Formats: sequence, C-alpha cells, structure tokens
Amino acid sequence: MTVVIRDGRIEAIARRGLIQLSRNVRVINAKGKYLMPGLWDMHLHLAIRPEAELSPQVILPLLVAHGVVGTRDMGSDFARIQAMRKEIAGEKIPGPAILSPGPFVDGPQPADATVVPVANAAEARQAARALKARGVDFIKAQAGLSREAFLALADEARRAGIPIAGHVPEAVSAREVSDAGQKSIEHVSPALPGDAGILLAVSSREDELRKELLFLRAAEAEPGSSRKELRAHQRALQVALLDSYSPEKAATLFRRMAENKTYVVPTLIWSQSYRPPDATKLGDGVPLEFVPAAMRERWLARRAAYQEVVTEEDSALNRRMAEKSLQLVQAMHRARVPLLAGTDSLDAFVLPGLSLHQELELLVQAGLPPLEALRTATLNAARFLGREKEMGSVEKGMLGDVVLLDANPLIDIRNTRRIAGLVLRGQYYSRRDLDEMLEGVRKNASTN
Repeated sequence: MTVVIRDGRIEAIARRGLIQLSRNVRVINAKGKYLMPGLWDMHLHLAIRPEAELSPQVILPLLVAHGVVGTRDMGSDFARIQAMRKEIAGEKIPGPAILSPGPFVDGPQPADATVVPVANAAEARQAARALKARGVDFIKAQAGLSREAFLALADEARRAGIPIAGHVPEAVSAREVSDAGQKSIEHVSPALPGDAGILLAVSSREDELRKELLFLRAAEAEPGSSRKELRAHQRALQVALLDSYSPEKAATLFRRMAENKTYVVPTLIWSQSYRPPDATKLGDGVPLEFVPAAMRERWLARRAAYQEVVTEEDSALNRRMAEKSLQLVQAMHRARVPLLAGTDSLDAFVLPGLSLHQELELLVQAGLPPLEALRTATLNAARFLGREKEMGSVEKGMLGDVVLLDANPLIDIRNTRRIAGLVLRGQYYSRRDLDEMLEGVRKNASTN
C-alpha cells in the first residue's frame, strides 16, 4: 500500500496506482517494510534531574530516535517542560509531544520546583486550583498523601475538570483511588514505601499491612534511622505482601478497575532496574555512552553500592517480585483493565527511548500478545487521552506521526527496535538521520 502524508496528517492509503504523485511529493521506498503508529511513553520524567546533568539536546532526540512521538511526563519542573515545548515547536530540536502535570502533589515535606506538599484537605484543594491555573495537563498524586488530602485533591480536580493520575497513596486503598476517578495508577511492583498500592490491595492482610507500610514510611523519615533495620523491615513487608496475595481479591479489584476504566502503567522495566532479579546484570544492554557523565557516574555508583550489599536472599525476593508483577499484569489484561506502556526513565539504567522497547518486551513476557503490547504504547495511549479519532492507528485522517520498521512486530515484538525511518510533524527522518541524531546525543553526553 501507499500512504500519503500531507501537512502532518494521513491524507490517503491505497494502492499506488490509485494515488496521483507529483514532483512536489517526496517518495519513500518502503517495499517489504511495516508501518506502525508512533510510540508514546506514558510515564517518564523529563525535567526532574538537575538541568546540568541532562539537557534537552540529549533526552529529546534520544526519544525520537527510538520512535517515541509522544510522552506523558509524570512530574517535573514545569518551567523547564514549557521551555522544552518551545524549543520543539520552534524546530530548534527534534522532540516528542509532551504532556505534564508540573510538580507532584505529595504529603508534607520541603517544597521545590518538582513537588507541592499538602498537609490537609484545604491545602490539597488549593494545590489543584493553583496547578490548573498554571496550565498543567493533569494532576499527579503521590504516595505520601493522607487519605483526607487525596480525596479532597481528587474531588477538586473533578470540579475543575482536570484529570488526576499517579500513585495509590499508602493511606488509601486502590479501589478507593479507582472509585475516586483517578485516571491511571502507576507501577505494579512496590518499591517500599511508595508504590505498594496494587499489591497491597490484593492482599488478604491489607489493613494490617497498610499499618506496617505507614510505620515504615514514618521510620524512614526519622533522623538517625538505621538503614540496615529499615531494609530488613522492608524485606519482611515485601514477603508478607507476596505470601498474602489473594486471587479472589485481585479478581474483584481488577473487575472494578475495568468498570471504572482505570488505566494501569506497570513500568516493569523500571522495577526490574530498581530491584533487579539478577544483580550481576544490572544495566546490561544499556548503552551508557548516551548518558551524560554526571548521571552516568551516579548510575554506576548506585550499581556498585547495590552489588556491595545485595544478598542472595535479596535477589531471591526480587525474582519473586518480578514474577508476581508479570502475573498481576497478565491478570489485569485478562480482566480487561486498560494498560499503558511507561518506563519511569530517567531512573538508573532506564534509558529514554530504549526502555520503552524493553517495556513492550516485558509486557509480552507477561502474556500479552504482541498486538496488545503494541497497543499499550499506541491506541491505548490515544484512548486514554481521548484522542483515538486522530492518533493511535494508521488510518486516513489520523496524525501522520508513524514509524517505519524493517520487520513485523506482530511476529516478534523486538522488531519495534528495527526502525528504518520515522515521520514526525510531517518531517521524514531516515535511518541515516536517526543515526546522526544518536551521534549528536552521544557527543552531547560526552561533553556534559
């Protein structure tokens, strides 16, 4: 078939003989190749690290070179996000579309450009109104919110007509979060405290273990707390969560989430990088030459420190957690809970762009057919954003942000990595162009 893209939209799809070509049309010979919608990473952080460590000249072209045409930033310095958008709109730098909530809304702590702390319902409502006034795309809820503050934040967001997304606050059940209208829940595997929401909600000991979780959060905030004791407490809590998993509670919760159309972003690649099943392989396959020096040094220092203290008991627990995460994703998929692909880059060894392909591969490992995994980064993202009539599939009238592949991803999901070319905002980038883009990223990283 021949696909015609004009002014950034797909104008026609037909056999070549049915389409009139002219000298004003650039023709790309794609014989034997495959065309898919551009990819969306629905959970990453574009401007949460110091600007000196990661400039837009590194992260944005790195995403585009991997076929990512859209992103949902999940908490950053909003002024820097707006600056990135201006550079992209002015064609100063190639970059994906960016949606952002600006700073997180979280529990009491020092405020800065990336977090709005709230201590009660009144402060939560004020935060929602202030963020809406700043022009953010949605509100990001964090795990440290009190139950009172979260429910007020969700209610005020609904009144203001702005979506809310994020974590399951530790003081609230995942079912309450879904019922309150939160549009997406982030993470499946718990990095305690902070992301235990879904696994806690499917535990037969949910109320008891929630008290333990809140105690752990309070203990971590205490000056002089013993890291060794906290690690032991955390490990014991993770074991208890795994041992108390209830398939019946999971079925009930996932049915409710499907009814509420609550999306889940598993971020499997992040959890396996944060808590690797095999510590000796942490960071394997991640091309560190694309990571700026200061960030690369921090990543390598984290790996060395982790490998210094990790025990076989830790690794065995990590393997159990990784297996349970895959099982939860499979159970949610079977229950028709809508899923989105997200990575949580730029955490250690989660490289922008590449990590989205790794996430798709893990979703297939969890039991999703390649087509369904691909939809988590294309059609599902469009549906989540209410834009399925203009993006998420290759059809006449849709946005022409598409990726040309050398091999069929429906046969092997790893073929999403085999990018032959990309169209973004009406501009075609050949494989050579993308390689030059990557080389520019590498040079930029080596000098920062």
